[in-house]
Amino acid sequence: MNAMTVQHEASIFERLLIAPESAEALLSVCFSPQDEDRMRELMEKDNQGTLNADEQAEMEAFRQVGAFLAIAQAQARLRLKQSSINSSGAQ
Repeated sequence: MNAMTVQHEASIFERLLIAPESAEALLSVCFSPQDEDRMRELMEKDNQGTLNADEQAEMEAFRQVGAFLAIAQAQARLRLKQSSINSSGAQ
């Protein structure tokens, strides 16, 4: 999955965030403590040059999911900001 694919997916996902409740729910999504520990472990092994092929693929998967989540959450924050502006009467 390349950056353009992630951007397209985030754009599609943004359109799903019509209700502020959906955007707020997305902002609460995060990696579990176990996933964070695993990412640190993989990064450490990568820094040491000791990752095997499976670990490299796992680390790349974490990167891709993290990038997608960051983009989607940024879009959710924008959606909430726009919703707030529209509901306050400012145009």
